[in-house]
Order: sequence, then C-alpha cells, then structure tokens
Amino acid sequence: MPQLRQSIITGDWVVFAPERAKRPSDYVWKAHQKQEKGDGCPFCIESKTSSYPERVRTLDKETTYTVPNKFPAFIEDPRMCDPKRYKIEDEFYSMRSSLGGHDVVVVRDHDQDLPRFTEAIWDDILETFTDQYKHFKDMCNVEYVMPIYNHGPEAAASIDHPHAQIFSSIIIPNIVAREISYTKQRHDDRKECSFCELIEHEKEQNLRIIFENDDFVAFTFYAARFPFEIWILPKKHQSHFTDMKGNDRGNLVKICRQIFNRLDVVLNDPPLNFFIHSAPVKERPMVSYHWHMEVAPRLTNYGGYEMGSGVIIDIINPESAADYLRMGQKVKNSAKQT
Repeated sequence: MPQLRQSIITGDWVVFAPERAKRPSDYVWKAHQKQEKGDGCPFCIESKTSSYPERVRTLDKETTYTVPNKFPAFIEDPRMCDPKRYKIEDEFYSMRSSLGGHDVVVVRDHDQDLPRFTEAIWDDILETFTDQYKHFKDMCNVEYVMPIYNHGPEAAASIDHPHAQIFSSIIIPNIVAREISYTKQRHDDRKECSFCELIEHEKEQNLRIIFENDDFVAFTFYAARFPFEIWILPKKHQSHFTDMKGNDRGNLVKICRQIFNRLDVVLNDPPLNFFIHSAPVKERPMVSYHWHMEVAPRLTNYGGYEMGSGVIIDIINPESAADYLRMGQKVKNSAKQT
C-alpha cells in the first residue's frame, strides 16, 4: 500500500508507492562518456579558448581556482546596500535587483571526477566554501550563501570539467526558509533541535545510516524526495557551516569521499546534485537550525502530479536504498577480490 511520510525538517509530505517500485539494482546508471581534455574546455587554464585565467581570484588553492560565473544569477555589487523593491505593471508586481554573488570553484585537473576526488581536492573545495561564507557575511546586501555541485549532464552540469558553484543572494531560498520556519516551530513546541533529534533517532534505529565517523553521520533521508537521497550532518549542533572547528573539516572530507565513492561503485557514477543548507550568514547562532549537506541522485524525473502539487512520489523507500548501498559495496568489493 502507498505510504505518506512527513519530513520533520520542512513539514512537507512525500508519497512512497512500493507497487510502482523498481529493484534498487535497476537504478544502476549507464556510464556517461566524459568530454576529453582539450582546447574546447573553458575551465582548462592551458586551453587556448579559456577566458578564465585572467580572472582568477586570490581564493586560488593548490588543486582549485575560483572565478566569478560569466553568466551570474546574482550580481556582486557591494555599493548597493539598500536595493529598492520596484512596483511594475501598474504596481501589480514587485521586483528587485538580483544582488549577491555567483562564483565557480574549478578543480584544476580536468581528468578528476567527483567520486574520485582526493582528500586535497575536497579540502580545497570546502575551504573555499568557508572563505566565501565569511566574505559574503560582511557584504551589506547578502542574506544567504549556498554552495552546490552539479555532477553529470542530467544534473545540469553543462561543462564536464569538474567544478562547484557558490550562489550568494539577497534572499533566503524558499526551501531553506521553510526548513528554518518549521524547525523553529518544532523547537518552540519540543525545546529540542529537530536535526539533533533526527541524528539521535537515526543512530538508535540504524535503518538508514550508511556511514559515520567521530564528527559526521550520513544516512538516506526518511522522507526522501529522490531515490537514494542522502543527508550528511555534523553530530555536534552547528547552525552555520563556518562553525566547524579542529578536525571537523577533515572528517567531513572523509565522509564525502566515502559517500560519493559508494554511489559511484554501487550505482555506476549516477548524475547527482549536492548542496549545503546553512543558517543565513547574518543570523546569530540558531538553537533550532543545523547546517547539513543534501545529496540528490537524479535517477527519476518529476511528473505532472509532482509539478502540480509540490508533493513528490518516490518509488524506492530509503531503508531499501540504505541496504543496497551498504550491501552493494560489500558485493562489489568481493567481486573485485575474486
């Protein structure tokens, strides 16, 4: 029988329809042929067609460099500290300038790929994210920073060369606003952080956990919107991504390598997106909010009901997905050893 599950983070409902389900192995992806390194790649610094080298910023690391996006969704302009809201079309609609910033974090090595990133690459990417959070926190017209990664053309990666993006905006994104509002309401009622409760519950049940270390835990999400959706959370309460201290980032690097390698091995490098949700940059530490990374494999498409209702129909439950990710890794390893 179909089942409705409610997210304790947003309050959104998701439908799980087991009668329509595939076997987990049916989600193994057909390999994508990556574009060869050459002069046609705009992110290869040595390429004759690259227009980026002269725009490289001081955010450069050993394995990555960072540049403004050539086609930004948000424009960085620190002079506009009080952007006006305009009324248009007989004052019926409202609009504002789309201010903030839109940067690209490019891995220098064209032949690298997300599932096989080294610890050094992950560390440079995450350090750049931290640098940009700090940079835009002090900018008068930025309220929110969201790092994202698109992997594979089906996940909107229009350029094969590995790269992340950082969107900094004058608005708090809609989904994040729902997370903040709903978890604040639950905190007011229960006097507990929903995310901390979530971690404690998942560890006790041990149905969906895929991997954990001293500082982080990764599990398939109970009210998953995508097959094999995974959340990565710090075990300590931290509302902002920049709250990480000591060995935190090193352990985040380790868990990211584990998760993306496992998706590669078990599902054959599926297209996916990951993004980081953190408290708004100008907010003080929030007792009801907890930063986290969401990993969304793009193995299915939304249909008319999802588009029309905002209610997602998922056809593989997260417990089966977690089992397959755990056991599939062992099966693959055994096959390699024989």
